[in-house]
Amino acid sequence: MVTVKFLSDSKIIALDTNLFIYVFEQHLEFGAKTKAVLEHIENGLVDGIASSVSLTEILVKPIREGNLTLEKQYKLLFSHFPNLTILPIDNVVAERAAYLRGIYNIKTPDALIVATALVANADLFITSDQRLEFIKEIKCVSIDQL
Repeated sequence: MVTVKFLSDSKIIALDTNLFIYVFEQHLEFGAKTKAVLEHIENGLVDGIASSVSLTEILVKPIREGNLTLEKQYKLLFSHFPNLTILPIDNVVAERAAYLRGIYNIKTPDALIVATALVANADLFITSDQRLEFIKEIKCVSIDQL
């Protein structure tokens, strides 16, 4: 089960794209942990945030495969999930992302997602991308650590 300490110590949790995919694909290793994180958000125990970049990333596969059902489910999740705010990319986020790319040499989508978390004052960023765990500006935790 998810270590509640990570979640209870935080007021705002930022989610990386892959967490949404794990829930929908019922990932064997991370699906249950990710579902527990989303349940904390849904129940109002913490606020969740995600970048609009995650919507772009998550829709690619269902669109490519012509899976309209999954595409609609993802859109519904991103537009109606309780206590989850999807934040757009603005100039403040873009500039912060450029800083992160310059310092950490990470890919643009990752930089935009982490920058969104920083601009939203998230206390915790949950990912499965170990390349992002070394970012010092925000506490990054891998889903396998929960």
